[in-house]
Amino acid sequence: MPVLAFLLFLKKLKSSNYIVIPLVLYSLIFFTFLQIDDYLSLHYRHEYTTVYTSLEYLFFTYIIGRIIENKKARRILLGLSALFVAFQIIYFFKVKFKTIDSIPIGVESILIFTYIVILFYEQFQKTRAHYIYSNPWFGIIIGIMIYLACSFFFNIMASNISKKAMSQYWFLTWIFETIKNTLFAISILIYSRKPVESQQNHSSVPYLDMI
Repeated sequence: MPVLAFLLFLKKLKSSNYIVIPLVLYSLIFFTFLQIDDYLSLHYRHEYTTVYTSLEYLFFTYIIGRIIENKKARRILLGLSALFVAFQIIYFFKVKFKTIDSIPIGVESILIFTYIVILFYEQFQKTRAHYIYSNPWFGIIIGIMIYLACSFFFNIMASNISKKAMSQYWFLTWIFETIKNTLFAISILIYSRKPVESQQNHSSVPYLDMI
């Protein structure tokens, strides 16, 4: 859905690319992952789950970091991200898991929730003429929150239950995926109508204002 929305409103999204393009790349990459999930899980489970969690964290953190305007807060995100990547490398070589990397997923979720709290705290400290939910990025953040919160316990418990028991309930995670993708697509639609406002406080060069 996000990719389709992007293609439909491509001409109107030029000034929103620093948010929308990473969002679309995330959707495209992880859609591909899910289509070949059975093969990757069977042959490259350890590598696949590590890459999946790491990329998801980096995409979500980048998007939230682009929305946050406070440079000190961005440095915090950058520092914690460096620590998370280091943790992932160590965990990859030191820990062998049977199903999914539950601990890194838990750490990822807690960090992303922390970044969202920082974002909302920043927004609530400002005097604005419009409500926070009128921002085009609001649907993206809510989509991330719903997806991570609803799938959190499924991912944490996956290492402690049998594959048969997990398969009976794992389909529920697709509901959370659908909600997330729907909200992402809606946000892209809103960005196409309000492309300039959401980027007015950001540098025109990506990454440079993250330091």
